[in-house]
Amino acid sequence: MKKKEYTGSVYLGAVGSDAWEYPDARDSIGKVLRRQGDSEVQWHRGTKGYEARQLHYDSWLGKTSHPFMFLMDADEVYQADALERLRGHRLPYVTGYHLRRRWAPVAPLWFELGPRGVWPRMPWTTVPEPGKLHPLGGSGWGCVLVHRDVAEAVRPLLKGEQFVLEDDMDIWPYDLARVLEALRGLRTLTTERPALSTLRPALEHYVRVLDEEIRPLRGMKDMVGSDVRFPFFAREAGYILMGDPDVKCDHIINYPLPPDDFAGQPDEARLAFVKYIVTETNRQRRTIRARLKELAG
Repeated sequence: MKKKEYTGSVYLGAVGSDAWEYPDARDSIGKVLRRQGDSEVQWHRGTKGYEARQLHYDSWLGKTSHPFMFLMDADEVYQADALERLRGHRLPYVTGYHLRRRWAPVAPLWFELGPRGVWPRMPWTTVPEPGKLHPLGGSGWGCVLVHRDVAEAVRPLLKGEQFVLEDDMDIWPYDLARVLEALRGLRTLTTERPALSTLRPALEHYVRVLDEEIRPLRGMKDMVGSDVRFPFFAREAGYILMGDPDVKCDHIINYPLPPDDFAGQPDEARLAFVKYIVTETNRQRRTIRARLKELAG
């Protein structure tokens, strides 16, 4: 059986903040190459990034027919061909490679795939091998291409919860109406005291409903990022997030720059810096000589 190839137009969504914007990131987002039929870049800004990303899901699924959505963040700088390279894989769910928005320590924003249903998701700790795709257990939302098939497969698992949500994932998503109906039924049994022939099947039914709906997942109350939560449910629906280490995004941060950063550079970087200084110094000397000659002339 031939493996399905995922193709089609793309909804491009960018997520920004109400409080700040980085010109370099904004410019790079505007330069991302698109094909005929793709949308213009649509912007949603919000205090919390996951809320803005959910707005993009609502817009993409509810107001367009684009098969794909490509999400970007307003604090990252993108290669112009980032979307083209990701869509070239013809996969339903693929991300570029970027780092966490932190500097001590510097760390990738990827997670190991790991066994299904096992927590926690282990952060990626090595430099990914270039030239090949890597199966992932999660990644940031800042450079991800997702097909409509993935969203539609995840939707029933969420039972009304949002696609993008910061959640503790202590239990599986549940049907609240079904849970309340079972509780009302149990309460009725305690007041009406039906005959045993009625009581036993009723109890079995209501307990079965609660067993089906209230299922432990993580069993913990600490929060899980939406960039891990969605890939978990996507995998349960039969889709694995693939990471392309050659589609690199630069995450913009502000941090105190210590002299050790310069001292710790590899020889190649130091040599490049020396070449830059020599070139720039010679350029300035030529400019000064030309100006002096002009004034003397």
